[in-house]
Amino acid sequence: MATLKEQLFLQVASRTLNRLTKDFQKKFGLKKGDRFNVKGITYEIGPPRFVGEGIQFEISSKIPGEEFPASYEHSNYFKEIEKACRISKKKPEAADMENIVRETRDQERKERDYVKLTYLYGLGELYDDRQVGAQVQEYARDPEKAKELPPPMPGVNTLAGRIILNRLEAALYDVALQNVETLIQANEEVREGLKKLRKK
Repeated sequence: MATLKEQLFLQVASRTLNRLTKDFQKKFGLKKGDRFNVKGITYEIGPPRFVGEGIQFEISSKIPGEEFPASYEHSNYFKEIEKACRISKKKPEAADMENIVRETRDQERKERDYVKLTYLYGLGELYDDRQVGAQVQEYARDPEKAKELPPPMPGVNTLAGRIILNRLEAALYDVALQNVETLIQANEEVREGLKKLRKK
């Protein structure tokens, strides 16, 4: 059974990743469920998990097989995307090519290949205990600072807990945003390469 800490962290992480998905849907294009569309490619941010002492989540994008030259394989595209994403500052913990089969309303079977990247952020990457302690002392010394306190959260009784969850939310949003933008950029670069291949 999950501890109270794990439950609170997962609650904040879920809310944060859902907000990021909604922001992408507003910016680009809405797809069914929690997906969004960027220039004809479907993306999805999976639910978070508390693993060890960190937050893990997956992001995925559809492999645009309809754009490939005749001899080009889906696995080649996957390898190019994986290579492009591993150059970034935060490398994915795992990269997989996943095949998803969906039944449509008219009983048609749709099969799609996806690139799935798994990221794991240790809690130390998302907030610093020393900075939290310093912020608590700052609030204690200066009553005027009380106006800037993070909002109360159900189940959190301490100021330090509120600050930690507030920092976790801001940091997770930023890193997940960077991860998705890296994947979008990787898709753009690989598709540009495919256009050149088709012209040859």
